[in-house]
Amino acid sequence: MKLTKNQQKLRFKILDKIYAKGPISRIDISNETGITPATVSEITGYMIQENLIHEIGEVVPEENKSGRKKILLGISSNYSFYIGTELSPKYISFCLTDNMGKTFKEKTILADTYDFSDTLTEEFYINELKEFIKSCEEYNPKGIGIALPGHFDENEKKIISNNNFWKNFNIKVLLDNINLPIYFENNVKCMTLAERLFSFTGTDSNFIFFHVSRGMFCSYMYNGKLYAKDNFLVGEIGHIVVHPDGELCECGKRGCLQTYGSEAWIIKKSQILFENSEITYLKQLVTDKNKITIETVLKAYSLGDEGVINILHSAIKYLSITINNLSMLIDANKIVIHGELFKEPLLKNLLNEFLNQNINLLSSYKKQDILIKEYNNYNGALAAAALCVSKLLIEFD
Repeated sequence: MKLTKNQQKLRFKILDKIYAKGPISRIDISNETGITPATVSEITGYMIQENLIHEIGEVVPEENKSGRKKILLGISSNYSFYIGTELSPKYISFCLTDNMGKTFKEKTILADTYDFSDTLTEEFYINELKEFIKSCEEYNPKGIGIALPGHFDENEKKIISNNNFWKNFNIKVLLDNINLPIYFENNVKCMTLAERLFSFTGTDSNFIFFHVSRGMFCSYMYNGKLYAKDNFLVGEIGHIVVHPDGELCECGKRGCLQTYGSEAWIIKKSQILFENSEITYLKQLVTDKNKITIETVLKAYSLGDEGVINILHSAIKYLSITINNLSMLIDANKIVIHGELFKEPLLKNLLNEFLNQNINLLSSYKKQDILIKEYNNYNGALAAAALCVSKLLIEFD
């Protein structure tokens, strides 16, 4: 049945609530959205007929076990399929997911395999993307989400980044050569969307997503929307000053967080250690300082390299200070932390230890949940697929 424009708007609103807070009953959807129970029942009925959602079962409200039972609604799997891909200095990743974020195909091209400075041209990326699309033809993907190592300039169709490599990457060529709908967004904002849409925790909370990589960025989900979506400066957490007499950052300030905690600066300091120390394990792991990666640093850390230990413990210290400060600045129920650094269990434990030392100003107030998200090379691509779900299934223009 064809819905009116107003019904379509309500449908998106209802579906968004089921994604973010499902399983959820019709009456709870009505209470939380302000849409009448009759309209919720009518529109969810259409979505059940489409196999987009389904009834999960009955529950009895805890506060009144003898009361009327609620029938919970949830998202149905395999309703539609989407391709997500992430552009990263470390790799290019691709994945095919359904509308619930279940992954069916994956592919990663590591920077170690190719010299990206020479190989990662627009033509190379388009050919790899076309090959992946072809491998997914049987699933009839509805669109492509691309997670970017920067921000997307909608007007100029280009990546806004301090890295000249990405600044000059021609996005327009992609739009001219791919037939499917394509959506672009900052990779951390994509991960924030994925955390909301694909977690299925039954809660729709305000939360912070703190991503540590070559640089670092902090995204905020507020009342179901990305906060300050079009203000590209909001979230540049790496340029918060944590030590006014610290090292000079490329932004012109001294002691920025990223000069302590970002992968780029951790590697830079490890290269200096490589050149100046005769006892560092780094020299056993690589033959040239330019071959040092964050994996190399973590390996040297696990071997007990004192110089690397000092570098990484300093990084964790300043990261924890910043995360603790965020809890007093932003209304968030949880903070999700993500980065390759935290693949090392000792660093993860150290971060938790520092965070737990935080003084709770209001002893009766519930502390924020701090979650360290498991890292892998597909998180960004999966997040880009969540961007597609958001654009094609949920957002109403």
